[in-house]
Amino acid sequence: MVKRVVLIATLLIVNAWAALGATYTVPPGTILSCRLSETLSTAMNQQGQLFAATLVEPVVIDENQIIPAGSTIHGRITSLRRPGHIKGVGEMLLVPDTLALPNGQTFTVSGVLFEAYGAPGASIANSEGVLRGPNARMRDIKEVGIGIGGGSVIGSIFGGLHGAFVGGVIGGAAGLVDSLRRRGPDLTLPVGTELKFQLNRELVVNHSGVAEYNLSSR
Repeated sequence: MVKRVVLIATLLIVNAWAALGATYTVPPGTILSCRLSETLSTAMNQQGQLFAATLVEPVVIDENQIIPAGSTIHGRITSLRRPGHIKGVGEMLLVPDTLALPNGQTFTVSGVLFEAYGAPGASIANSEGVLRGPNARMRDIKEVGIGIGGGSVIGSIFGGLHGAFVGGVIGGAAGLVDSLRRRGPDLTLPVGTELKFQLNRELVVNHSGVAEYNLSSR
């Protein structure tokens, strides 16, 4: 009886140690869906500044929840460009650096941004994950149109059809000049903007990082 108890205890200890030594590999191509914890903008932020985002979907492999929702991605703004006065749009490149689990474990991650939702006018510009903001073309057209309309009305009051034409040209030019002296709209990512990073290198998580979040018994 005593020998049996000792044997069972030994097996339990061996299995426990084996479990603690187990590792899980999150393969390249895995998606990390998260939401920004702060607002980022080409008007307010600078290249090199840090950002944080919270994972909203767990990463599950072989029925094990390897990375739980609520984990935090920390990263950097590796490049940033404000929109120009005459041409160009705001751009920002966000790169993840580390992943922190709720239990305090931290892992280095490497990934690229390939989707963003909730940022007005923003889109992914290239395979590097550069975010590009809205351009000022529609704003310029609208303001030139308003200038032409206003100038035509004033010109027609004082000079009939000819005056309306001249006034429209002058008003349109004034609207264009006023529009060009200002920068285009900045790229802004509000709090809660959904970002999807795709891992481009495998991520190895040891068992102690997932022991509290195991789903294999479902």
